[in-house]
Amino acid sequence: MEHSLAIVAILTIGFSLASFLGYITQRLNLPTILGYLLAGFVIGPYSPGYVADLTISEQLAEIGVILMLFGVGMHFKLEDLINVKNIAIPGATVQTLAATIIGTTIVYAAGWPLVAGLIIGLSIGVASTVVLVRVLSDRNLLNTQQGHIAVGWLVVEDIFTVIILILLPTISALSEGASFSYTSLIGSVLFVMGKFVVLALLMFTWGHKVVGFILTNIARVRSQELFTLTVLAIVFVIAAGSAVVFGTSIALGAFIAGMVIGKTSVRHQAAANALPFKDIFAIIFFLSVGMLFNPMAIVTHFGLFIGLISVILIVKPLAAYLITIFLKYPLKVALTVAISLAQIGEFSFILAEEAMNLKLLPDDGFDILVACALISISINPLLFQMLDYTETYLLRMKFFREFNLSSAKAQEMKKLYVPKVVVVGFGPIGREVSKILRKIGYIPMIIEHNIDTVSALDEDNALIFGDAAEENILKDANLADARYLIITIPDTAKTCEIIHAARQVNPTIQIIARVQYHGERYLMEQQKVPYICTEDEALAAFTHLVRRTVLNSKVL
Repeated sequence: MEHSLAIVAILTIGFSLASFLGYITQRLNLPTILGYLLAGFVIGPYSPGYVADLTISEQLAEIGVILMLFGVGMHFKLEDLINVKNIAIPGATVQTLAATIIGTTIVYAAGWPLVAGLIIGLSIGVASTVVLVRVLSDRNLLNTQQGHIAVGWLVVEDIFTVIILILLPTISALSEGASFSYTSLIGSVLFVMGKFVVLALLMFTWGHKVVGFILTNIARVRSQELFTLTVLAIVFVIAAGSAVVFGTSIALGAFIAGMVIGKTSVRHQAAANALPFKDIFAIIFFLSVGMLFNPMAIVTHFGLFIGLISVILIVKPLAAYLITIFLKYPLKVALTVAISLAQIGEFSFILAEEAMNLKLLPDDGFDILVACALISISINPLLFQMLDYTETYLLRMKFFREFNLSSAKAQEMKKLYVPKVVVVGFGPIGREVSKILRKIGYIPMIIEHNIDTVSALDEDNALIFGDAAEENILKDANLADARYLIITIPDTAKTCEIIHAARQVNPTIQIIARVQYHGERYLMEQQKVPYICTEDEALAAFTHLVRRTVLNSKVL
């Protein structure tokens, strides 16, 4: 089959199967990743029927890796880690170390090389951010204390994985050498880390300014397609340039690109435009992983498979649970964090694939990791369904009940929910509305699509540059947790788009909207917007409406 048709066949059959199996797994309350992996296996060489071109799939998957790591870099927030550093850093360090040591020992005892054992041990030591966020969101735990701890924990694990990705070429070079010395090891590590430090310094100083300058000027043109194209171009240039000039992996370069763009004032719009591409190519990545899966490896190395899945489902959660309890966090936090880590996913695959490319991991090792991922991803949501029952059962025991009540950290779980107000537009009305909200004690989240307005605002304002009609922008503004959405822009058609997107994110959101003319009020009434102000009613009428609505609200 010609390559062009081979690509079309992969996308046609692969996406169709991934869509169908993703829907099935979603209906079963399982992560869609499981469906994508199964779809890849169906079109792979180890199952009957159509076999996709593996070489082309792997090349497409490289794009998926770049965009996935770009997404991780974009959402990498140091403050998320700092807020839970007292538990996330020691917890993730000890838990990852324990899983790595035990996993490496199991693999080495099975007669595999020590390097292969180390790679597999590290791969099972890190959990999937995609799976974690999905499961926590489904159970409304993402914005709780235990959710923040679990996410911070995974941020530390992601950092470990990035460090290993940096060191993999050095490990490969040393494993191929005829002689070994600690001096050469230390020298190689220092050389590689030195190159990475130089790359980071360049990107986060000079490179950051250049990227910010380019994207800010492109944003002024107000062309969504040009802005998206520029973001993707920058990501691929940084990823490829990092690999060619500094010898890092393309995945690591993409991670750095995400962090650099994530520090610019246009980061939210960049994420909203580019990350949908990440989702598409991430599916291709998981398809390619499923295609490489040979289930016979489980039969051949069944004892090894059982040992590794036991580490994922027992050792990792137990270590996380004991660490969290030792640091005197409540039982619910300990159980949530423990269950959150009882799975592996995309970072394990990325690490394993990089190791395979460097001949550090045999094919059977990758197959076993995929099998472990399939099992753990399937079981993880079921474990979360048992969370409340497990907590209730344990609290019947005197030891757990007394410990939970005496925990100093337990009081942190009783923080009052503070609703937010999101304001779209920062023109004259938007500014006045924001002043009113601040006077009555609420700092609004502002969404503004004029880059010059955003650049002129001081850092005291909570603001996002972007198109409020994009659901991802509204999610970044925490609209899901907000009580009110105040739309101050004069464009009625755009206001209707924003209202539709807002109700997808938060169906119960209360909306105050502005229209240009009395004749357009019916458009808002069709949208069932209870609070409407027209252009000719002027600023005073709109601000009065905000005061009356927000101040009279029992919720606020």
